[in-house]
Amino acid sequence: MKRKIMAGILIALGLALMSVPVYFRLTVEWKSRQMVQEIEQTIEQEKEHEEKEKDGQTETEAAISEEDADTLSKAEVIGLIEIEALDLKYAVLEGTGSHELSCGIGHIPDTAGIGETGNCVLAGHNGSRHGVFFTSLHTLKEGDVIKLTDKKGNEYFYQAESMEVVGPYDNSVKEQGEEAELTLITCANKGTMRLIVKCTMSDVSLTHE
Repeated sequence: MKRKIMAGILIALGLALMSVPVYFRLTVEWKSRQMVQEIEQTIEQEKEHEEKEKDGQTETEAAISEEDADTLSKAEVIGLIEIEALDLKYAVLEGTGSHELSCGIGHIPDTAGIGETGNCVLAGHNGSRHGVFFTSLHTLKEGDVIKLTDKKGNEYFYQAESMEVVGPYDNSVKEQGEEAELTLITCANKGTMRLIVKCTMSDVSLTHE
């Protein structure tokens, strides 16, 4: 009888331990979806406001809710990243701290901004309990399109050109040039290396300068 009770306890503990990563992953995915919805709402309002300005209308645009505005402010969301080939869409946040990378894709601060001349570098987790944002990045192919949208609704399209694995402290991935480029970074080889994807800008769609 005691053996059966002990076995039952061990099974229950095992199931509990197995459920922890699942819980973390579901929580991260929920937060990520919320942020995508919020930034899309902000972009849509910006576009509607721009259209009314062009039409000479002066109505006041409905403001984003205080709760959503507070969330966006704290999270420092600067845009969206979409990769259709990977069925991927996430918020882009300023910074690469634990908070930013647990909510979406982080922009390395000392690199070019979205759509700017230079090298815009974005980093994302790969398969950890904190998020699977860039887990499928290694399947990206040459020519695949990456779309970045800023908070004003301007869209910038990049094409994947090359992929390589580098050391974890290789700062050359952040080097700046005179062309508009995009570099995507995630972990490789169980976190001991870094997978980088180099992309070049191919098109721009400006809705608000």
